[in-house]
Amino acid sequence: MAEIRALRADARRNRDAIVAAARDVFDRDEQVRFDDFAARAGVGVGTLYRHFPTRDALAAAVYEGEVAALCDQANDPARSPGVNLDMFLRGFVEYVLAHTGLARALAATTDPAVLADGGIAVERAVADLLERAAADGAIRPGTPVGAVMIVLHGISSTIDRPLWASEARAAVELLLAGLREH
Repeated sequence: MAEIRALRADARRNRDAIVAAARDVFDRDEQVRFDDFAARAGVGVGTLYRHFPTRDALAAAVYEGEVAALCDQANDPARSPGVNLDMFLRGFVEYVLAHTGLARALAATTDPAVLADGGIAVERAVADLLERAAADGAIRPGTPVGAVMIVLHGISSTIDRPLWASEARAAVELLLAGLREH
């Protein structure tokens, strides 16, 4: 992140344009040549390679931004901790559904650290949500964050099942019901 902040304003705009174009390509699950990301972003191929030397690096940047956006929505101060937890878990399914192309691109990545960093950020958000919801009495205390993460991993790793969306939504409802049992 420090590297991104150190960029000149025009370089930052170019980088952001490339990431936005890539997010669109991944969300549409389009298959394009790496060099085509430059044209989609309205920048030269050299600019693309200067910011992202590989398709994996570009997919990682898109993923990093998406994880940050997902985690940022986790704690809306206008909502109760229990509602924040509900919204996050239900929203996770919708988020994965909307980003299946990115998930496929990331599955092809050779650097497991990319996924691990995103997983750590999501786990921190989930841990915070669980702690706040338990302190507020919305869920039973002592729920291991790892148990919730296993459910989320299961949801995100089975996107190619025929009834995935309805089954994933049902899994979240079961999880939420289990969290509320006192």
